[in-house]
Amino acid sequence: MLRFHFTREDLARTRVVATWGPLSETFFSLMTLQRQHPPPAFAGWHQRVHRTSAARHPAAALFRDEVLDLFTLTGRAASLEEGVEALRAAHPRHMEAEIDDARAGHAFYFPGAPAWTGADWGDPAHDRADRESLADFLTGYHQAAVLPHWPRVLARLQAEQAAYARILAESGVEAMLAALPGGFRWRAPVLEIGRGALVGESWLAGRGMTLVPSVFCQTRLVSNYASATDEQAPVLLFFPLVRTPADAVTLLTSGGTADLRALEALLGRTRAHALDAIGQGACSTGQLARRLSASVATASEHASVLRGTGLITTTRHGGGVLHALTLLGAALLDGAVPPPAGGR
Repeated sequence: MLRFHFTREDLARTRVVATWGPLSETFFSLMTLQRQHPPPAFAGWHQRVHRTSAARHPAAALFRDEVLDLFTLTGRAASLEEGVEALRAAHPRHMEAEIDDARAGHAFYFPGAPAWTGADWGDPAHDRADRESLADFLTGYHQAAVLPHWPRVLARLQAEQAAYARILAESGVEAMLAALPGGFRWRAPVLEIGRGALVGESWLAGRGMTLVPSVFCQTRLVSNYASATDEQAPVLLFFPLVRTPADAVTLLTSGGTADLRALEALLGRTRAHALDAIGQGACSTGQLARRLSASVATASEHASVLRGTGLITTTRHGGGVLHALTLLGAALLDGAVPPPAGGR
């Protein structure tokens, strides 16, 4: 059991956000993927991702059992690009400390198992090369394992945040803490997590807490992190939303997967998902960016290409624009117009 002690200042600084960003879900999905016996709810997703080469990188092993966490370095990032750039910009000393701690934890929990050592982070040339290798790996893995499900995942996270925010606004922070899912118990002024013997106790000391729901957080009931760069930052408390196979089927099973793979060969992976995201309903460029876990500039670029090939239309809507499928785009998504053989 874990226990967190709150003061009045902590309660005043406690809030709930929808997500820490697509990169955080990517981290958690790697942790779940590395489990030898994945939770039953994730069995289908686990098998599909394992059949790809997306997770084949020496650093992947360090995410096993949450040995490596990079949330404290990247911070909250609205898009994958923003998170990866934050990782590239992290101070070498902080990066080295995270990797060294992860290597030590991996050696303790999994003696004899090989793991990525990383470069000499004090050497600028090696630091850049390994950091780029890690950034490329996370980007490619995200596209294969998380991006296909991101629009539904994000909608679910936003709905969860809205529900807790409503409780906070109507009944106060203690009512919100009391409404947390099974395994959490609010006994003022302490939040208890789990059962059994006490394994950890923490006094927030005025920092407060940020509650973050997560779809891919499965390695523990809850994961908490303190910032490596800001001692006064609120403690992050991630908690899982997927608890049953039905939850996973709703969020992690893509309809028309075979057709989308064919579209990926024709249009490219992200552009195919951009077309699919617009197919879920007309949207602005900002909404498309959120559905793709990309920056607005990247979403605008993909929309421009899709519009130029006649797959979507873009019309003025108030002070912005609205993207929608054309008949050709809808037919291509539905498989009525099969992609040319060989993806050309």
